[in-house]
Amino acid sequence: MNRSGNTRAIKPDHLSVIHKAPVVGNELFHLQDAVFQTDLQFNITGWNPVAEQMHGLKGAMGKNLFELVNFELVNESLEEMTIDLVTSRSWSGEMIFKRYDGLPIYFRSTANYILNENDKPVAIVFMNHNISDIKHKEKQMAETENEYAILVNTLFDGVVMVKADGKIGACNHRAIEILGIAEDELLGRLGASAKWNAVRADGTELPLHEFPSRITLETGEAQRNVVLGIEKPDGARVWLLINSQGITHPGESKPYAAVISISDITDKLKSEEALRKSNERFYYAGKLTSDAIWDVDLETNEIYRSEAFNSFSGYHRDETQPSLDWWFEKVHPEDRDRVRNKVNQTIAEGIDRWQDEYRFQCADGSYKYLLDSGIILYRHSKPIRIIGAIQDLTERKKLEARLIQEEIQKQKQLSQSSIAVQEAERNNISKELHDNVNQILMSAKMFMQTAQKNPDQAHDLLQKAIEYQGMALEEIRKISKSLNTSLIKTVGLKESVLDIVYNMKMLKNLDVQFSFPDDLEDNLSNDQKLMVYRIIQEQTSNIIKYAEAKVVQLLMEEENGMIRLLINDDGKGFDVEKKGKGIGFVNIFSRADAYNGTITILSSPGEGCTLELYFPLEAS
Repeated sequence: MNRSGNTRAIKPDHLSVIHKAPVVGNELFHLQDAVFQTDLQFNITGWNPVAEQMHGLKGAMGKNLFELVNFELVNESLEEMTIDLVTSRSWSGEMIFKRYDGLPIYFRSTANYILNENDKPVAIVFMNHNISDIKHKEKQMAETENEYAILVNTLFDGVVMVKADGKIGACNHRAIEILGIAEDELLGRLGASAKWNAVRADGTELPLHEFPSRITLETGEAQRNVVLGIEKPDGARVWLLINSQGITHPGESKPYAAVISISDITDKLKSEEALRKSNERFYYAGKLTSDAIWDVDLETNEIYRSEAFNSFSGYHRDETQPSLDWWFEKVHPEDRDRVRNKVNQTIAEGIDRWQDEYRFQCADGSYKYLLDSGIILYRHSKPIRIIGAIQDLTERKKLEARLIQEEIQKQKQLSQSSIAVQEAERNNISKELHDNVNQILMSAKMFMQTAQKNPDQAHDLLQKAIEYQGMALEEIRKISKSLNTSLIKTVGLKESVLDIVYNMKMLKNLDVQFSFPDDLEDNLSNDQKLMVYRIIQEQTSNIIKYAEAKVVQLLMEEENGMIRLLINDDGKGFDVEKKGKGIGFVNIFSRADAYNGTITILSSPGEGCTLELYFPLEAS
C-alpha cells in the first residue's frame, strides 16, 4: 500500500463549493479529482465541485463521510482502512463508489491528515481519482485474452508461432499433442531443423529451405496445404498438412513471426490408401468376372439378359419376364420411381449414356446393390435400343459399411484416449497448482516472522497470516478435488457426487433430491465412473451458475443392462438450439459418446432443464 505525506495547513481563502473549509485553500478547488475534507471523526467539513457533481453532496456538511457516501473498498475492509489511516496518518487504495444515480465508479483514493503549525492533526483530506476507464479497459483486455486462449486451445488443429530467429515462441495444446513434444521442450526449438527428420509426401527428405515456416519468414509468402511427415520422439511417423502465414508490423513487408497451423492427416492418408487398395481389388475382380449384360428393345419393350444375371440374382430363366415392367417391379420401392424417371429423362433429353445405382430384389427375397450402366442408341433422333451392363456392388457396399463402422469405433477409441490424456494432464495440473500454494504459505510465514519482530503490529500481522493460511487450505481443497482423477478411485463415485450435492446445498441453498443405489457403483469401470462424475460436475456447475433453480433432482439407476443418469432442475431454462452447442455441452456429448452413451437435453425458457444419459455396462 502506498503512503502519502501529511499536509500542512493552508490559509482558508476558499473552502469548497458552498462552505468555507477551515484548512484547505483554493489549490484543491480547481482539481479534476473529487476532494473531501473531514474533521478527525470523518464528519464532512468541505468538498470541491467535482466531489459535489460526482456524489451529490448538497446538504452534507457535518455528516459522516462513510455513512453518506456509498462505496466499497477493494482488497480491504473499512475497519482496516481506518486503522491504517489512524496509525500512519495517511492511506491509499482503490474503492468502488456507487453514484447517487446507481452508476459504479472506480477510484484510486488517498487520505492524509492535515497538521497545524504544532504538527497536530486538525482535519483529513480525501482525494479520489476516477480510474473507471482504466478498469474497464483492463477488464476488456483480460476478457479478450481469455477468449483468445480458449479459442486457440479448443481448435482441432495445432497452432505454433515461429519467431524471426526461427525458434518456436508459442503453441496451443493441440500442437503439443500432435507433435508429441512437451511444451517446455517445444518452445525455443527451431521450426526448421534436421531434428524433425521431415520428409516430403513422396517419402524423400525435406531440405531445411523447403520448410514452410522458413519460406514464410524469408519471403513473406504464405504456404498452403503443404504435406510433410515428421518423426515424433517415440519414433512414430506422423503426416501433417501445414499452412503458414507471416505476421508483419504496419508498413513492413518482412514478417517478424510466422503462424503455422498443423493438421494431423495420418489416419486420413491411411484410410485413403486402404480405400484405394480396396477399389483396386474390386477393379481387377471385375475384370476377372463377367458383368450381367442386358439389351432392351424400346420399340417392343422386350429385354434380353445374359446368364450372369441369373447367377447373381438367383432367378431361373423361366422365372423371369423379358420386359422392363418386370424389371422395375423388382427394383426396391424406395428406388423405383427415381430409377424409372432418370431413364425417361435421359431419353427425353437425347443423352446417349445412362447410369444409376439401386437395390434389386433377388429370388430369395433379399436385395442386392447394383450399378447399372447403359448406352442408348438412336435412329433419326428416336431411341430404339439400350445396351447395358450390371455390376453387383453388394459386397462393396458391405465393405464400405464395415469400414465406416470401423472408423466410428476408431474415433471412439481416439476419443477415449484423448479423454485419458486430458485426465492425466488434469492430475499434473493439480500437482503443480498444489505446489504453487507454497507461495501463499510463504507469505503467511513472512507475516508471522514480521509479527515476532514488531510486537506492536503483531495482531494485524498474525490476522493476515491466518487469512493467507486459510486461502492456501481452500485452494488446495478446491483444486485437488476438482482436478485429481484419483479421487474417484480412492473415495468412490457416490461419495464424490455427494460432495457436489453438499456444495450445491451450501452455495445456493438448493433442495437437491439425490438417489444412488449402493450396489450400482460396483458394476461400473473406473473410466465409466470418471465419465459420469465429469458430466455431473459440468451440468451441476451450469445449474449453479445460470439456472436460478430451487429444486434439483439427481439420480442414477440400472435398467436392463443400461445405466441411466438423470439431472433435472426447475430453473429458468434456455433455448437448446441456441445454447446446446456450447463448449460445456460439447464436452458432455463427447464423453458420453466415447463410452457408447447417448445424451438427451430437454429445455425451454422458463421450463427448467432435464439432462438424461444412457450408457451400457461394460462386459465383465
